[in-house]
Amino acid sequence: FLTPVDMGVIPDYALVIRHPMDFTTMKERLERDYYQHLDDILHDFKMIVRNAKTYNAPNTIYWRSADRLE
Repeated sequence: FLTPVDMGVIPDYALVIRHPMDFTTMKERLERDYYQHLDDILHDFKMIVRNAKTYNAPNTIYWRSADRLE
């Protein structure tokens, strides 16, 4: 969740997840005043959770971690 998914390591990620998001990207967006509203931040946070739960199986640490964040 912290950094962008490495497409070189997980090449099929882009086939499953159309809009990748991670906390580093969110931090950069905050620093650049990208977000205009709190809902925009919440949208990206929810995208991290949704992406993790979409790509990963429920029995993985990634899915379970995303579920706990939710």
